[in-house]
Amino acid sequence: MPSKAESNKDGTFIRAMQLITDNIQKNIEFLRTNADNVIKFVDIIEKTAREGHCIFVVGSGRSAMVGQMFQTRLGHLDIPVHFITNSRSVPHLHKGDLLLVISGSGRTAIVKAIIESYLDQNPQIISITSYPESWIGRMSNLVVKLIGRTKIDVARREKGEEASLTPEGTQFEIAAAVFLDGVIAELVARFNKTNEELFAEHSQST
Repeated sequence: MPSKAESNKDGTFIRAMQLITDNIQKNIEFLRTNADNVIKFVDIIEKTAREGHCIFVVGSGRSAMVGQMFQTRLGHLDIPVHFITNSRSVPHLHKGDLLLVISGSGRTAIVKAIIESYLDQNPQIISITSYPESWIGRMSNLVVKLIGRTKIDVARREKGEEASLTPEGTQFEIAAAVFLDGVIAELVARFNKTNEELFAEHSQST
């Protein structure tokens, strides 16, 4: 007698993964049509790093985890980087430093508070969001839009199977993680880094 898993090959986890991968493909096609904006995004990060300035990665919740992954990879490239996830302790921003903000909704209260704490220093801000017209999007010098349902969309829609398969900001967060890994690949090429050089900056554990 077949197991429950065998009799349900397209179980919930498969359907959830399919929704996520379909959304990644949508973002790939969308970013292809907006390639100039993406190149500008990478150009700003490269320029900040080459001039010896620091990149401040800002995020909250699961977007913060995406930001921490990006922070780790920037560290492997020996690029000065700070990660900020609350407004209680924000490092000093120097001229030439960069704020990189990750927020699916573009209106996350904690992230907004962090940005507001820096506005008197007139920082350069680049952001990743699904809502370029949001407050965070409007405060940014450059926005990369990613397609992905966020908490705003969930609040607007009736609860259904699709929402339960990819709850809240899942689509955005995974798309952002994949996009930023692509940015790292571009930076590796631009800085002519080898795998051995990257590994030398990695944890000593194997």
